[in-house]
Amino acid sequence: MQGIFTISLDFELHWGVFDKRDRQLREANYKNTLRIVPQMLEMFSKYDVHVTWATVGSLFAANREEWETFRPSIEPDYAVEKYSAYKWVRQHGMDSQFQWAHFAPEEVEMIMKYPGQELATHTFSHYYCLEEQREKRAFDADLKAAVKAGEKFNAPMRSLVFPRNQFNPEYLKICYDNGVKTVRSNPDGWFWSPVTNGGAGLMRRVFRTADAYIQVGGVRTSYPLDKIKITPGEPLQLPASRFLRPWSPKSELANKMRLRRSRQEIRIAAQRKEVYHLWWHPENFGDYPEQNLQNLEVLLKEFKKCQQKYGMTSWNMGEYDKYLVGASAIKGAKQADKVL
Repeated sequence: MQGIFTISLDFELHWGVFDKRDRQLREANYKNTLRIVPQMLEMFSKYDVHVTWATVGSLFAANREEWETFRPSIEPDYAVEKYSAYKWVRQHGMDSQFQWAHFAPEEVEMIMKYPGQELATHTFSHYYCLEEQREKRAFDADLKAAVKAGEKFNAPMRSLVFPRNQFNPEYLKICYDNGVKTVRSNPDGWFWSPVTNGGAGLMRRVFRTADAYIQVGGVRTSYPLDKIKITPGEPLQLPASRFLRPWSPKSELANKMRLRRSRQEIRIAAQRKEVYHLWWHPENFGDYPEQNLQNLEVLLKEFKKCQQKYGMTSWNMGEYDKYLVGASAIKGAKQADKVL
């Protein structure tokens, strides 16, 4: 088996930070994000890189009226009220002047037109799966709303990324029952373990930052394919390897160091015939789009070199279910036929 390069993107616009950031102050970022989506798609196509676009289901709507037809009938009842997207909407509204913050149907449709690009779910409302909340049926309702929104584009939601990386094993069966076959789990290392909002202490943040530049302890970012376990009735858990930190004007040296580390990791994964799973938010590119696109192309060129030298390939998240679970089922069926 050859090495595998995977990218998953958390596509959110304002739904990802409504509880933290001011919408108006993010206008330039969101408009830049929407502008570079087609550029990213062209770049992925150029280098034959398969990508999962884990998209907040609310972005599928064209406007507030359509959003209301998609939204779930059961809302989460968070102990911390500001975590509810629905309460935020009732308080702040979604006037048409803020279209760029809440809806992206043209960009979503564009994703569907490119080979190797998978449209997946980041839940409908950027649902927090580790926060305390009292409505037990809310997560199931949220995923059903995401599936309904996906029907607009004839896109089944077969892969999922938990918002804020709040991976919750208690929700895996609900994911599977709603058609989700693959989820992204967190990288190895105690400092990457799932936490609630505000749960990352100083030491955790320090170690995460250091990990972007040097290997911390015995934590490795790539892993063999057989580390991905097939559990009946649950989605595959596909660990992330590396968060692609955005370009910063503060230190060109730091930018180069992070980029060099990621290039080395891709190369090591190719040599060892392992999986390397890179992720970020398209919005991370929104403040300095041109510099970030240049950095992305450096990494995609590294993948291309590894493809030519080591036979590395690229899968989106959904293709792990197709090639691992699907192949296993076919093999099992053939063995059963021999017995019969």
